Amino acid sequence: MPEPAPVTGCDVCAALAEQRAVARSAGDKAAVIDRNVEMRRRPHARGAKS
Repeated sequence: MPEPAPVTGCDVCAALAEQRAVARSAGDKAAVIDRNVEMRRRPHARGAKS
């Protein structure tokens, strides 16, 4: 499953994407997965293409 893309204009999605990038560079796979789950659960994510 591809990672969700942040929704343009959403500050929360942008912050989650940044946190995911930091976690990835630190080798924290669990945190990367957690951020992906949070992004997928955002209310607008259901209608957005990722």
